[in-house]
Amino acid sequence: MNIRDFIFINKAKSTDRIKILEMLGFETETVISQNPQDYSGMEEITENEVPQELNIYSEIKTEVREPSSIESYINDTKEVFNNDSDQIPETVELPTETFKPVNVTSKIQKIWSDVESRRQWVMPLLGTLLTITIIGTAINAFTTRSAQQEEVIEVSSNLASETNNLIEGLQNVLEISTDTFYSKYDISNASAYLQSVESSTLEYQSLITQKEDVDLVNINYNLSTIFTLINDLDDLLTYRILVSEVLIYDTLLEIDETTEVDVLTVALSEITATSKRNYDELPEIAEMNNHKNLINTAIITAEDLHGRLLAALRNTEYDVVEAIANALLLNKETELVAFENSLAIFKTNKIATYESIQQLD
Repeated sequence: MNIRDFIFINKAKSTDRIKILEMLGFETETVISQNPQDYSGMEEITENEVPQELNIYSEIKTEVREPSSIESYINDTKEVFNNDSDQIPETVELPTETFKPVNVTSKIQKIWSDVESRRQWVMPLLGTLLTITIIGTAINAFTTRSAQQEEVIEVSSNLASETNNLIEGLQNVLEISTDTFYSKYDISNASAYLQSVESSTLEYQSLITQKEDVDLVNINYNLSTIFTLINDLDDLLTYRILVSEVLIYDTLLEIDETTEVDVLTVALSEITATSKRNYDELPEIAEMNNHKNLINTAIITAEDLHGRLLAALRNTEYDVVEAIANALLLNKETELVAFENSLAIFKTNKIATYESIQQLD
């Protein structure tokens, strides 16, 4: 039961009040009175004093009782509660705090006051947290970037040292590729070495772009010079491999009476076909252009001499055969002299390029 129930009971009539109490679960008395105080000094009612119309109750002995505890509580608290107002004086001590009514206006004011107080510390707190977050992120980014830069510098330094050692070996590759003596083993090793130098230089180029405070213009120019030299040497090695199979006769031109024409015809045809195929696959090298043009002329000349040689051999004109064979060897020798001259020009130019390369750091 709360305060509103008691206010409502106070305002109700006695009969209605008892009904209300019954609804609320309280036990009711058998005597209903508007003013219970009037019965406080009453004695037992005798049978003769009962009115005639109440004779039906003559055998019932009515006992006057004290007011019920509920009615006593209502009478005791009647002066506390004002029937015309829902407010309770603050000086009155209520039986329990449960019955204290809520002041809606005061509660709203308190809520509003709490909001205002929250505004006083929430905004500064949010600002402080945001500032700390930004500063922490900046410091973390700076620290991470510094660590990355240190790692890049360390790795690039080690890689630069390794690449410089490999670049120094390019001089040996240049000697091998421009030597008139041809060795398939040396050429193969030189080609594999060029691939190692190129791979290391590419890795250095990729790493150096992440490094700060470097002169990328000069570095890129230096790297471009290195790549140019590597490509030119690789092209020359390929050039030498292809040329090594152009107009190669070995002992085929040592012709005598035992030489079979059909076998020699097939062999010369294969030499011509191989020479033409390799000539078409020769890479473009500026220093070797004269030699390349001479190879084309030598192949055309050799093809014509092959036909004359076979015709003379069929006619058993061995003096003519010998003269044509010497012409074919001279044609090859002329091509070799041009090749050696072109190699010398290439070596001179590439030594100058090699010496212009700067140390990587």
